[in-house]
Amino acid sequence: MSSRWAELDLGACRVVDAHGNDYPVHESEQGTPITVSLGLDNAAETTLDMGRLAHVLLPTLSDIRAATLCSHFGLTCSESPTVGELAALLESLLTELLTVDRDVLSLLSQLMPEPYASVLQQSVLRTSPDEPVDVQPEPPRSEGEPLGTVNDILGMSGPLAEALSAYESRPGQLQMARAVDHTFIDGGACVVEAGPGTGKTFAYLVPALLTLARSSARVVVSTRTKQLQEQLYTKDLPFLLETLGVPIRVELLKGRSNYLCLRRWQQLIGELTNSLDRVRLAKLAPLVRWIMTTATGDIEENTAFLAQPGARALWSEVCDSPRFCTDQFCPHEDTCFAITARRRARAADLVVINHALLLGDIATGGMVLGKYSHLIIDEGHALEAAARSAFTRTLSQESVDRLADEFAPMRRRRHGWLSRLPINGDSGDVRRCSELLSSARARSAQLFQVVGPQLEDERSGRSPQWESSTPFAELSERLRDVGRSVESLLDEIDEPELTREGEGLLTTTDGIADLATTLMRAPEENEVHWYERDRFGIHLHVSPLDVAPLLADQLYPGLHALLLTSATLSLDGDFSYLSKSLGLDDSFERVEPLVVPSPFSHEERMRIYVPRYFPEATAPIAVYAERIAELVVDLVQRTGRKALVLCTSYRLLHAVRDRIPASMPTLSQGIDGPRSVLISRFRAADEPMILLGADSFWEGVDLPRDALEILVITRLPFPVPTDPIQAALAERHAQRGGDPFFELAIPQAVLRLRQGVGRLIRTQQDHGIAVITDHRLLSRSYGRRFVHSLPVPVRSFTDATRLIEDASQWFADAPTARIDDRSERN
Repeated sequence: MSSRWAELDLGACRVVDAHGNDYPVHESEQGTPITVSLGLDNAAETTLDMGRLAHVLLPTLSDIRAATLCSHFGLTCSESPTVGELAALLESLLTELLTVDRDVLSLLSQLMPEPYASVLQQSVLRTSPDEPVDVQPEPPRSEGEPLGTVNDILGMSGPLAEALSAYESRPGQLQMARAVDHTFIDGGACVVEAGPGTGKTFAYLVPALLTLARSSARVVVSTRTKQLQEQLYTKDLPFLLETLGVPIRVELLKGRSNYLCLRRWQQLIGELTNSLDRVRLAKLAPLVRWIMTTATGDIEENTAFLAQPGARALWSEVCDSPRFCTDQFCPHEDTCFAITARRRARAADLVVINHALLLGDIATGGMVLGKYSHLIIDEGHALEAAARSAFTRTLSQESVDRLADEFAPMRRRRHGWLSRLPINGDSGDVRRCSELLSSARARSAQLFQVVGPQLEDERSGRSPQWESSTPFAELSERLRDVGRSVESLLDEIDEPELTREGEGLLTTTDGIADLATTLMRAPEENEVHWYERDRFGIHLHVSPLDVAPLLADQLYPGLHALLLTSATLSLDGDFSYLSKSLGLDDSFERVEPLVVPSPFSHEERMRIYVPRYFPEATAPIAVYAERIAELVVDLVQRTGRKALVLCTSYRLLHAVRDRIPASMPTLSQGIDGPRSVLISRFRAADEPMILLGADSFWEGVDLPRDALEILVITRLPFPVPTDPIQAALAERHAQRGGDPFFELAIPQAVLRLRQGVGRLIRTQQDHGIAVITDHRLLSRSYGRRFVHSLPVPVRSFTDATRLIEDASQWFADAPTARIDDRSERN
């Protein structure tokens, strides 16, 4: 084998596999002998891990497993790669290395430790710069051929049916599409609850494209999850645009923190290189080549960087942020990823965003998205919570320290705004500002030392009436002193970039000072003050209670039409709770509600069991958790299926986990890894397994076919009464003469239960059983509202044996889930 290693004029090299077998790649008596492996990195200067090298050369690969790397290069690979296969992989990686631009290699050699640095340095001498990429401008929007009606497009003789061999017309999809199209033409709001399998994505995208083709409208589509956002932009919309042949510009836009800031990147690299902070420099290495090749600057592309521990914290130092943006004074304005993304989005006919960005755009007065006439909100059940989160303001010691660090970092290796000013660092104004910042840090620390003992020993709760408002007033006044000092410094400098950065920091300073003043007073009528504890300390929040006025004043005006859709929006067909909480009835003259049932035959594909023999859900947690663990283990062992257990608290989750035998394969949220990793491992498992999930697993989890066949819901998902926002909402509701339990708690719990049960049947191929261990839905009068919301009748059992036997027999008798080749796009 001709060796690229020898071509780089390096020392001796041998490849070693997982079993200790070795393969001599290059023999030489000069230089230090290097051992090359994959996944066996021991951080020695004589060992090179090909996975680590792949991280910096191919940062957008999904992972660095041997199979993935070999597939990328078109190589064959065994399950446990041989030394010969590893040697061929090394050759391919080195060949790839020699295509990298010199400047990239030079920077990487400064960031990476030995022996990587030497390999990179040698490569600099033997490579040539990358050819510039010719970026073609987007074609202007032009009038296309008439598309017809939604019936023409979605019908059996339409273009979609021609493009998809297994296409079939869906009555519910046509019903929804016609309602959406009618609203888009006449204006108003349309609220559609569309069950799984309806094809709701095409049911709103087709009317949206029709609207764009026949008018000068502009459409924004907002989703809650990145998964749906990516699906719309990379799969559904390209397919529709190609099939329908419409010349419509579509863009995907995310929040600013998703994009790299080139100015902050250069600042951080310069500081860390000068300080020789090798650990952090090496963590930045996967960004280097990616920055030179990415068209978007969206960090979600860079799986290698994000896979590192502490990546998100490091990313916060180089991502785009309005706090640090110098706008037109930035030397990178013409190539700024975030600015480019926003410009493209504002010029697009249809923009795909998420709820956070939609609501964040309100704060800018529409400066991010520009004007749009039609708004589609998918996953609309999450809009109220997303709005409350977007309008929440937070004060913490960390936020004050972070602001002070941007002015004058405590770490000597970092450089803040003050140190970059063209003013003598010993000048009176700079020194005065530094002293005020130190005092603000001290005032912040003192404030949280004072308020800490006044808070209940809970993770979160409503803030009490403070014993004294003095600590808040002192922090606020000191921050205002900082602001006045910064204003004086701004008068002394004449560098636009530093001026704009200082103005951004000044705005943040004033905002924190205002928040401290707000927190020292009693809450206003439509707000709640509450606290939260985490590993970073205490956080004091100010949140709105009713978001409807905010949406009515700042989101809905200017819209011609609004579509709000999700699988769970109504209470047995009644949308009153949703309309009131989002202020729809007061904002639109016409609100058209529609329920489109799922086309799936739930009666054939699922059963719902309730064990009446269980203790009350309010029983001691040890007793209740013991029965849950017994039931889940018995079900999984008897049926040989995988089970997802949805808990309403981490306390219950841990109690159940502690009572599951060690011999039963089990994954638990908060214990065995992040949500995405747990779902991936659970989906890939070939053996029966239990997955324990808390809050975030109740929605947005798709485990099709045999990836999930048993679902256990441990308690009716009532909102926690002591939750500070929930408690404040209930209190205000009662003061107005309402019943908080029946008018707030039950509607929220019913919608949440429907979300949870919806995890089981997601596609035409799914089937399984759901067990709701909380028998209050049968023993309490309000339980009827829960029962009526479920897709199939409830079956109750008075002993465990009969329940287990019925479940086992049902799985044995149930028709094999047919494989439906119909495209899921339809």
